[in-house]
Amino acid sequence: MYKVIVADPPWNFADKLPGTRRGAAKNYACLPTREICRFPLPPIADDATLFLWRVASMPQDALDVVRMWGFVPKTELIWLKKTVEGNRWFGMGRTLRAEHETCIVATRGRPQVVNHSTRSTFTSDFEGLSAPAARHSEKPEKFYEVVESLLAGPYVELFARRRRDGWTCLGDQL
Repeated sequence: MYKVIVADPPWNFADKLPGTRRGAAKNYACLPTREICRFPLPPIADDATLFLWRVASMPQDALDVVRMWGFVPKTELIWLKKTVEGNRWFGMGRTLRAEHETCIVATRGRPQVVNHSTRSTFTSDFEGLSAPAARHSEKPEKFYEVVESLLAGPYVELFARRRRDGWTCLGDQL
């Protein structure tokens, strides 16, 4: 039974970006929110924490998934992104030029936090970023360090894009 669940679902955006590489749908198969809500979860402990990455244009969809999976939203973890040169990230600009990604932190039961000094934001240096050679939507190593310092496992990552020591990683891109 997993105590920590990380999920970065393949959100299906309503709009499509121009070009051959921009946008999630050009990098992997996307799912509508209703299918993400019905996604078969592995066995989860009664006391568990979910880290669900959401996209800025679909906050309600992410909250719907959190609740359908049996969790209650508690807070958010923010990744302040940088470019490979160390400059502030300059996002797509659907409404605002986002320089961050948001991860909803949700719980069910009473999971035990082991580190009460964890901040709600993190950033990474060049080594931790998803550099241009990395896969679309890949999260930095620093994120997993934050999760592991905050809560004891066992850990599972849904929609994983790479394998990780000490974690069960499930995803069609592995």
